[in-house]
Amino acid sequence: MDIFIIYVIKTLLLPLSSLLILSITGLFLLQQRNFAVTLISFSLVLLLLLSLPVTVKYLAGMQEKYPPFEITSLENFAAQAIVVLGGGLRDSAPEYAQQVTLKSRTLARIRYAALLAKKINLPLLVSGGKVFNTSLISEADIMASVLNNEFNQAVRWKEQNSRNTAENALYTQEILSQEGITRIILVTHALHMHRAVEQFQQQGLQVMPAPTVFFSKPRSLNLLSFLPYARDLERNSLVIHEIMGSAWYKLRY
Repeated sequence: MDIFIIYVIKTLLLPLSSLLILSITGLFLLQQRNFAVTLISFSLVLLLLLSLPVTVKYLAGMQEKYPPFEITSLENFAAQAIVVLGGGLRDSAPEYAQQVTLKSRTLARIRYAALLAKKINLPLLVSGGKVFNTSLISEADIMASVLNNEFNQAVRWKEQNSRNTAENALYTQEILSQEGITRIILVTHALHMHRAVEQFQQQGLQVMPAPTVFFSKPRSLNLLSFLPYARDLERNSLVIHEIMGSAWYKLRY
């Protein structure tokens, strides 16, 4: 299936689109009052629940399966390289002279990867290609540029062909196998790590997870945890995206 079609389908299935579709369907069915009220009420209640910090904490906690990385764990794992996965690009950023630059998700990942690389002195591979527009610069190129110029961290390898997590793993393994590297430290969002680890292991790599940006930790519950926020609707959408992605990967890969 074409990757553009996949993106359209998942966008329609995720909040906010799916909830709006339910509500609009309910409005068109107002002549069937009970059914219409049920649809609209269901979508509004779900919208409220998905906007709560407490929902993020527990839903994300079910997906964030790996704890923060500890350097002491390297005693039993002879890591050979650090691999960091891209998380998307911003097109034509006005504050960067309309150039393409990194989304905040990608920036968080490379920042943590740079910190690890300096602490444990391992070579770094950045992974990210061109999802839609092949005429643009690859995500890996921009990641490498930011790491070199802003974090003063050299990049050894650039994997520039991948369009999703499965391809991240496939093309990264092809690069690292030429160097005899089979044991890696993997950097991505905590929410994304479980799916990423599975894909890299399927390619024969031994993986030590180094997750960043935890949504489930270390929040303690208080009154604000039960008030709706747009930020938490976005975070819950990312959680649901991961749940859907894991299910799709089990069928596809």
